[in-house]
Amino acid sequence: TWVFMEKDGTVGVGIDDFLQHVTGPISKIKMKEPGEKVKKGEPFLTLIQDGKQLNIKAPISGTIKSQNKGLVSNISLLMNSPYQEGWIYVIEPSNWFRDIQFLIMSQGYKEWLKMEFLHLKDFLAIALKGQNANEYQVVLQDGGEIKNGILRDMKPEIWEDFQTHFLDSSK
Repeated sequence: TWVFMEKDGTVGVGIDDFLQHVTGPISKIKMKEPGEKVKKGEPFLTLIQDGKQLNIKAPISGTIKSQNKGLVSNISLLMNSPYQEGWIYVIEPSNWFRDIQFLIMSQGYKEWLKMEFLHLKDFLAIALKGQNANEYQVVLQDGGEIKNGILRDMKPEIWEDFQTHFLDSSK
């Protein structure tokens, strides 16, 4: 996820490019309603693609002030404009100064992202063991690029493993 504090003290929240690069287009999302409270580290959004789903955890605690209703009619905004029109929620944080300590920023994010792609290559090598890895165009030995939307055609069990290793871990 990404977060951005607005001038009025509310925080915009969305999904970053890493997750979208891995999943490919999302077909549906389940969002919480304005007025609901969210707690950092607890599920606050579900991304669905053809029956497979990932539960996304809240990066901060607070109260949802608004949700992006445009996503209901135009889910492609998540992919096409993740940092602008594809935002998910505006949240009034309950303890911004505590939560911000656990967010990765700037150069730290670049390093984290680099490590996540290496972690993803390792994950795919294990997940695809016994399958035809060429079908997924995974290049593991030479540092090549991972196919965009690599999880798209994978079984729900792989999505569940991805959830466990990437979204539920406390790294």
